[in-house]
Amino acid sequence: MDRRTRQSSLLAGDGRWVPPEPRPAATMVLIRNGEVLLMRRAPSMAFAPGMHVFPGGALDAVDHRHPDPLLACAVRETLEEVAIHVTSCTLIDRWVTPEIEERRYDVFFYLAETDECGELSTSEADAMVWLEPREALRLHGRGELPMLRPTSAVLEGLVGGVFEDSCEVRAKLPRLRGDGTWDVIDASSGEVLASGIEGPARAETDGAELL
Repeated sequence: MDRRTRQSSLLAGDGRWVPPEPRPAATMVLIRNGEVLLMRRAPSMAFAPGMHVFPGGALDAVDHRHPDPLLACAVRETLEEVAIHVTSCTLIDRWVTPEIEERRYDVFFYLAETDECGELSTSEADAMVWLEPREALRLHGRGELPMLRPTSAVLEGLVGGVFEDSCEVRAKLPRLRGDGTWDVIDASSGEVLASGIEGPARAETDGAELL
């Protein structure tokens, strides 16, 4: 089923498109001297090619050996992708891929300070960069640093200092509205957390397809 048909089915609620269950995943927001690390996903990737993301990936069987599998996933993926060892981190956010997408993830975002520069050590990305969050958002706004909405939302949170105090982490799910804008709902309770948001204008599955 193509994207427009999935979109039509979701808006009509006719059951033609049944969203797949999101896979548990975790990502690490690394801060070094006030800068955040972003990787550019390789153009060959099936999910979000060319997008700038934090190191991370889907939960693996080996992660279940740890008392906190999602934390273990974030630490493991960070070491595998950018060769940085994380010993302490904090859960700061959680985003669920929109129901319109064919590949869906329930992503837990962890925040960690590091003094390591790291190096790109995965074929899933073709570049990495350290940038101040405000500068990353400026470049994103100019179209020079494409990224998915959860990534830009976390950067906005870093700029605004919203992660400095401990707070409840809710699963945020963007849901398409009939007027082309989006609501962000609590994936657990269905409560609308934000409404009438513009974008995204790209599909997460390919990073480029227009809505």
